[in-house]
Amino acid sequence: MTVPGAAPPHRRRIPRWLSPAIGYTVSAVSLVWVFSKFPYALLGDHLRTMNWRLAGIAIAIEITVYFIDAWRWGALLKSVGAPSFGVCLQAVFVGLFANDVLPARAGEIIRCFLLSYETKVPLSLALTSDVILRIMDGIWIVILYLLVTFQIGTHVVVTRVMWGFGAGVALISALAFFVLFRRQRAHHFVRNTSWAARFVHLLAEVHTLGHWRELRAAMWMSGLYWLAQALAIWALTRADRFDLGLAAASFLLVVKTVVTLIPNAPANVGAYQAAAMYALGLLLVEHTNAQIFAEIMFWFLTLPVAIGGAIALAFTGVDITVLHRRAHNAGKT
Repeated sequence: MTVPGAAPPHRRRIPRWLSPAIGYTVSAVSLVWVFSKFPYALLGDHLRTMNWRLAGIAIAIEITVYFIDAWRWGALLKSVGAPSFGVCLQAVFVGLFANDVLPARAGEIIRCFLLSYETKVPLSLALTSDVILRIMDGIWIVILYLLVTFQIGTHVVVTRVMWGFGAGVALISALAFFVLFRRQRAHHFVRNTSWAARFVHLLAEVHTLGHWRELRAAMWMSGLYWLAQALAIWALTRADRFDLGLAAASFLLVVKTVVTLIPNAPANVGAYQAAAMYALGLLLVEHTNAQIFAEIMFWFLTLPVAIGGAIALAFTGVDITVLHRRAHNAGKT
């Protein structure tokens, strides 16, 4: 029985250290597997025989990926402030650098905070636009996987995971479309719930961004975004003398992306290489070669982007930890 005037019972919250602990544990276990009997001598042979022209092309394409990311973000926000391409690009690269040095994908909120700080776009709209872009990414991952299955056979475990992933994307997409085109019904649906105020505000934000022309443009740009990532991996496989086609590179991209969705250590270190090794194993690549290419892929496609992010951060004149704290406080507000 509740005593009148008594304070409400204190709810036990999940400890703040639990999520980072799980992420670092996943990364540590993955690194142990990746570096178990690692063939360091063969890594040197791969680097000596690598086609550096193709490797350079792969790096250039990977950097271009994030120019496309900034382009589609600006297109999505065109009706609510039209941030410049330069501001979007800086926010994207600073967010990437934050993801590489901070755990649990902290760069996502940092890039939204920086964009909002530099423009007239409210932080809530910047965050909502980022969520919409992630929904589009989920749709394209499913499309990419379905296209890949016409070219290569996939493992039953991967198929089951993708069925679950696809069902989740379909559910979230259906909810987003319901909000966009049936706003009043969505408000009626949640008006009597305890969390209605926050959710109704989110509905309003989604509806504000829900202009079909901008959504359609961002969706097609997202297709280019994922195609460029697949091309970067394909070019790198060719540079390392692997006879893998674009479909196999796309499969590698899908597996790596889905595995690293779980927030873990900075730059997804460990989980990134483990996912690449797992995908290459399913593509019948010999284990030692899979170990080597997983490391080559991680460093060649992550380090140049991180350097670009560090340069973008230098132009802000703010320390990344200060930026993280400000973004976190603004997000809570």
